Amino acid sequence: MAFKFDAHESLLKGILRVTRERIDRVIASLDEKPQPSAESIHEARKDLKSLRAVLRLARGSILGEVRRRENIFFRDAGRALSVARDRQALLEALEYFSKRRHRHQRAPTPSQESIHRFIEKIGGKIGQEMVDELPRDTLRQLLEELRGAKRRVGLWFDGVLLQPTNEWATFVGTGLRRTYRQGRNLVWQFEMIGPKNASDETWHELRKCAKALGYQLRLLRPIWPGPINVLLAEIDQLTDRLGDDHDLAVLRGRILNEPYNPSETQESADTRQVLLQSLDRRKRKLQSDSLQLARRIYVEKPSQFERRLAAYWQAWHMKPHVKRTRNSKTAEGADGRTSHGGQERQRAA
Repeated sequence: MAFKFDAHESLLKGILRVTRERIDRVIASLDEKPQPSAESIHEARKDLKSLRAVLRLARGSILGEVRRRENIFFRDAGRALSVARDRQALLEALEYFSKRRHRHQRAPTPSQESIHRFIEKIGGKIGQEMVDELPRDTLRQLLEELRGAKRRVGLWFDGVLLQPTNEWATFVGTGLRRTYRQGRNLVWQFEMIGPKNASDETWHELRKCAKALGYQLRLLRPIWPGPINVLLAEIDQLTDRLGDDHDLAVLRGRILNEPYNPSETQESADTRQVLLQSLDRRKRKLQSDSLQLARRIYVEKPSQFERRLAAYWQAWHMKPHVKRTRNSKTAEGADGRTSHGGQERQRAA
């Protein structure tokens, strides 16, 4: 099924279903023969990020120790795949930047040809580094651990006591409000210190917060598709721009750290400087556009944002044709049975 809640299931069952389906997708992507492609690795990393977003959404109903353990597992799994994907992202950034420069040039000059040669040189090294970046033993172990994670999913909510009146707050409201607040706090930080003074790490953190919010809203899209789709479109624009900004930041660091060659001519040194200046101009434009989008996305107070989505959910939930099966005092176990007991946990916003 799609990455969204279904009208005929409770939020609890929806979270369990979506999580297991996402893990299956990761396993399928990484189990390609003879070896997963760069695109499959990219898809697996996105699915792992979506799993972490689900954990953040359901934080009001999962014990902190369990949530931290699973979050660390999915985070480390993504990092194990990041080396190969980051190399691919660098190549894509180089290709984009090279094509963009070519579009704005009528006839190549000697300095432009030098820049082109420098880009080809960096690209060749990155391409070589991608060879055998993901050993088969690493993949095999990761696949085994992912199958174990899927078996653990049913235990995430073991002992949860759910009352009919707090389903939204328990499984969605607390986590959604916190995810939105984290992004909004970063926008406030940019406003206070000025976007030019923000580090690349802070911009990347905003992208991660917006990505998590986007995944969570995709789960909730069926409750009111129109308004949520509008917001998702802006979030996608924001994360795309910040993703390009991050790739250029990594590329900039790679160019700066390119080993010094004593035989490097002044022309080569100048070429490096021109390329860095061009990268910086592009980054400033991306960051300016990103901040404008972020201001619109995070214009509401977190409590207002969460209450608005709760109202959408309540209207969707109360539709006459929506028939849902619920059990107010049990949580589904790993084998599909229910586990009883535990205390209702109220978490602070």
